Amino acid sequence: MAWRVAKSLEKLRQQINDKYPGRSKASDGGIGDAAHATRDSDHNPWVKDGTVGVVTARDFTCDPNDGADTEALAEKLRLSKDKRIKYIIYNRRIARSYDKPGIPAWSWAPYTGKNPHNHHFHVSVQPDKARYDDEAAWGI
Repeated sequence: MAWRVAKSLEKLRQQINDKYPGRSKASDGGIGDAAHATRDSDHNPWVKDGTVGVVTARDFTCDPNDGADTEALAEKLRLSKDKRIKYIIYNRRIARSYDKPGIPAWSWAPYTGKNPHNHHFHVSVQPDKARYDDEAAWGI
């Protein structure tokens, strides 16, 4: 199946790369591996744009030695409350753009998934085309 990464996430990748040109990309990723394919994950191309699957998640490597402080980047994105964001995961925490029982939108909450996301941060975008393909600059 043909697939691509959401344009909004490619814009974010470009901005991070421009801001931190020497950063490591060792834990960067768009489409998921075989393990992702066996479970619900925004790294799978489950959103369809015609006949093309769209990956609505991207990971960005933590590399504070070369300026790419992903904790600071994740926090800037969380505070921006950008309408494109579905959720952000970093260092065993998740911030969702929507309320969950007892957890208000945009607040950090414990994340208990298999991957603690301590070598990278994860951004998932909303599954509607107007948002996932919105190429406006991100507030980083």
